[in-house]
Amino acid sequence: MTENMHGASGAPLFFPSPAPVVALQLSAAGWADGCDPSLGPSAIRLDCGALQAMTEPEMQQQVLEMLMCLRRQSLQEVSGGPAHTDGTPAIDSMTAVWVISTVGKAFDRPLVRLSSVRRESLHSVGGVAELIRQTIPAQLAIGAA
Repeated sequence: MTENMHGASGAPLFFPSPAPVVALQLSAAGWADGCDPSLGPSAIRLDCGALQAMTEPEMQQQVLEMLMCLRRQSLQEVSGGPAHTDGTPAIDSMTAVWVISTVGKAFDRPLVRLSSVRRESLHSVGGVAELIRQTIPAQLAIGAA
């Protein structure tokens, strides 16, 4: 018996071939011009230099595009969800932790110690973007020392 039998479509049932990893194309401002939601979160590639140069609205856009890849939804679906009190889309804390962790991978280290983060900043796209913007300069200074 073969371990990786083919289904009716001809594709393996148990161990499908991984989708090709495609780096997000960064615009001049540094965020992704688009993400094919079908590729999922594995398609996300972030550049620490581009992240460092982002303004807070650009960082919010980057977070939305990361969520688009994570949820495999369009940008309109992700940004059209319920709003938080700060006016940006609400997210759950586990998703916020994933975003922070993914951004931290661009710097090859964790961005923050989650126990020292205000819980409120983990409930919205704006809060996460602000936290990342505040943390990146500190991380770069630490890395330069």
